Amino acid sequence: MPYEYTLIDTPQALASLLTKLYELERTRPALFVDLEGYDLCRHGRIALITIHASPLAMTYLVDVTILGEASFTTEGENLPGKTLKSLLEDKEIPKVLFDCRNDSDALYNLYQVDMAGVIDLQLMELATRKRRKRAYVNGLARTIKDYSGLSPEAFAEWDEVKSYGKKIFDTGDPETAGLLFEERPLDEKLIQYSIQDATLLPGLYDTFDKVIEPSWRKKVENETYWRLQLARQTVYYGRNADGMRQGPW
Repeated sequence: MPYEYTLIDTPQALASLLTKLYELERTRPALFVDLEGYDLCRHGRIALITIHASPLAMTYLVDVTILGEASFTTEGENLPGKTLKSLLEDKEIPKVLFDCRNDSDALYNLYQVDMAGVIDLQLMELATRKRRKRAYVNGLARTIKDYSGLSPEAFAEWDEVKSYGKKIFDTGDPETAGLLFEERPLDEKLIQYSIQDATLLPGLYDTFDKVIEPSWRKKVENETYWRLQLARQTVYYGRNADGMRQGPW
């Protein structure tokens, strides 16, 4: 079943979106974020920023390819100084991501966005495992399969869209993969690939938030901080699959 979304590809639409996002309640996480692009880190390009606003039951797709720097400098309507950059950097506004490392590295090094207020769901899953080894973190596909509560039919639909996207990255031709995310108009299948993960993050967050112990919540906060600090390092190994799979505890 296709997910609903709103494409944000003009400064006017972004200004309106920012006003909505800044008005959201902050007592619990309301923003679930994911990025797409080519070689998503300091060496690549950001094409899209997906923001699922759970209180609005809507997923927004910010088109960085079209908007460029304006993606982060456009101010909200009647909100001087309030931009997507300031929202992502605001430690008082929780943003939920699944494995923030590559997204943070790309945002910091390509657009000088220093993320804060991040809750890393990959670490929450690791912290809530009961009587299980914590040597390795799980990827999002495994986490969705194990915890999302999707029916077999719904998971099969999700996996079909995910497989479509995976083929793009497995072409072996970086330029081909990059151009597909940067071609306009966006292919509808590519849009669904880009938004479906963020749409499922709220359910995953609720699952882990209910059972995480206070001591482990603190460990997640500390490790998330260090994950964000990786963007400041001179060298970043975001494509080291084995290294990225190592658990911190």
